Amino acid sequence: MNLICSIFLTLYMVFRPLIPLMEYAVNYDYISTTLCINKSNPELHCNGKCYLSKELAKTNDSDSSPLNKTKNSGQKILDICTLPEITGINKAESFLSLHSNFLYETAYSFLFLKHIFKPPVF
Repeated sequence: MNLICSIFLTLYMVFRPLIPLMEYAVNYDYISTTLCINKSNPELHCNGKCYLSKELAKTNDSDSSPLNKTKNSGQKILDICTLPEITGINKAESFLSLHSNFLYETAYSFLFLKHIFKPPVF
C-alpha cells in the first residue's frame, strides 16, 4: 500500500507542472475567447497564452517552499584556512640504504575572493 501511495505521489509531483498545459489544450476555445486578457487586441495573436503563462507562474511559485527562500538569508561564511605552500615528505623506507628527503611543492593556489563574488539577494 505504501509503495502504491509513494508511486502516485511521485507521479503527481513529476507531472504537476504539466497540468496547466493540459488544461490549456483541453479548454483552448474557452480560454482564448473568455479568459484571454488580450482578446481586445487580435493583432497580438495571444489566443490565451497570457492565461497559460499566469498559470505556469502560479505552479512555479507554489513549487518554491518558504524554506528555500529563507535558506540563503541565514547562510554563514565559513572560516577559510590556507594550506602551506611547501610540505616536506620524509621517505621512511630505504632502498639500498639510501635515505631520501622529498620536497613536495604545490604549484597552485586558491583564489578566495568572497568579497567580490556575491550572489544577488532577492
